[in-house]
Amino acid sequence: MKYSTAYIRAGLVLSLILVLLTACGQPKETRADIFNPNGIKEMPVRDSYGKVNVPISAKRIAVTSQYAMDYMNAIGADISLAPKPAAGNYVFPPYTSEEQRDKLTVIEGQNGELDLNALAAEKPDLIITNNGDRATYDALTKIAPTAYIDPALDWRNELYMYSTFLDHDTAAKQFMNAYQQKFNGAKSKLAPIIGTSTIAALSMQDNQLNLHNNVKDSVGEVLYQDLALKTPQGMTTDSESSPVTLQQLQTMNPDYLLISTGIEDDTIAALNKRMTASPEGAIWNQLTAVQSEHVYIVDSSFFNDTPLAKSYAIDTMVKQLSDK
Repeated sequence: MKYSTAYIRAGLVLSLILVLLTACGQPKETRADIFNPNGIKEMPVRDSYGKVNVPISAKRIAVTSQYAMDYMNAIGADISLAPKPAAGNYVFPPYTSEEQRDKLTVIEGQNGELDLNALAAEKPDLIITNNGDRATYDALTKIAPTAYIDPALDWRNELYMYSTFLDHDTAAKQFMNAYQQKFNGAKSKLAPIIGTSTIAALSMQDNQLNLHNNVKDSVGEVLYQDLALKTPQGMTTDSESSPVTLQQLQTMNPDYLLISTGIEDDTIAALNKRMTASPEGAIWNQLTAVQSEHVYIVDSSFFNDTPLAKSYAIDTMVKQLSDK
């Protein structure tokens, strides 16, 4: 018996509708959905060492450094455990929120390094580390699943890699979009203030000045590439920072100076007094930035190479320079 073409077409249309309705009725599959039916509580991701299985819903996340914690905080992760900062450092950078601080259990250690026994006692279910020492990594994996991210990567790539461990890819994209909007807005605010003037960023440690250069993945990238500020004459691009003497700084003679002195609650008046009393005080007082009162003290975390620190550096620039 032959069937009419119209019936055949109608049957095909009906079959197609049923297929579409069935597909629409299925829940959207996520990485967690893939593993749950099999009773597997971990999902495979790739870190800088290769494939690693991490918990789908980690409740107690530990980081082995402030550096790693900054990245995790940037994507909205709840960090439970972190090492006690090394002596002389502030306990938290100023951009760490009170909510983030309140959730954190600080693990004792020495010189900013985690005490692995103390960490194990806290029973983390996921450890995030930027420590590339393989022996340390292997020891961490015996405590809990551990993911390692190579800090030598471009910071944007690092951020996305961190986000994959918690399925926070969207949060990473949101941070990057917000960061781009922030530096574009800051450029508009700083342009009429600074114009074509030059600017330099210095950190001081043990009476040694270090100049932070126009190098990718550093505060120099924020100042000179993201914000498009002008570098002083003679700045190198060979290293993230380089030692500089006051005589060399005088030759460069930037119009604006940002400086971290390593002294908590330091002031411009106190800095000028110390520098004037130094053997090279006369040179300091001849700098254009000093004479025009364009020297600004910044927190040491201004120079951290993390997403939150870069955002903080931009906020600091706008606030400091807009106040004068």
